[in-house]
Amino acid sequence: MRLFATPTFVLILAACVPGCSDRVAGHPLLGQKAPKFTAPMLDDSSFELAQHLDKNVIILDFWATWCGPCVRALPIIADVAASYKDQGVEFFAVNLGDEPAAVQAFLEEHKLSVPVVLDRDNRIGELYKADAIPQTVIIGKDGVVQVVHVGFSANLQSELSHELDALVAGKKLASGRKPAADRATVFAVTTAMQSK
Repeated sequence: MRLFATPTFVLILAACVPGCSDRVAGHPLLGQKAPKFTAPMLDDSSFELAQHLDKNVIILDFWATWCGPCVRALPIIADVAASYKDQGVEFFAVNLGDEPAAVQAFLEEHKLSVPVVLDRDNRIGELYKADAIPQTVIIGKDGVVQVVHVGFSANLQSELSHELDALVAGKKLASGRKPAADRATVFAVTTAMQSK
């Protein structure tokens, strides 16, 4: 069952995630090589992650147009990423399941100009274990997943800036994560829903 596609999960996500974004200590991709994928982009080009790995810091933000916390997070992530572009940071918004026309209309409505990877069958979301969104994955210059955020936080801008400062300087962030109590609550809700 894909949790982010159900109306019940949207309500739980909106109630739980907006104030409890955290680097997910137990995420299975932390410290692992980023899974490679190829997918279409909104502009009709093709995106191949392998072409970007091992040289730049990459931000992948998994989102959907119907997800309230995603709508709040996407402009912040885009702004922070743009401020680090000259330092080798690349940002790609990975849309999960929306029709291209809906994504384009959303971007125009919100005055966003971001590169969008289309994951219409949620294959990339599954590869990155994006069971709750927004999920922001930051991949270091070494191609290793260094940070995973799930949800939205009022501190998102400063958190991302701090992490990108460290990663641009070549530091590793994937070890020593401690989950917050709120994060554990989201995992408990997600686990309970999966068992139904």
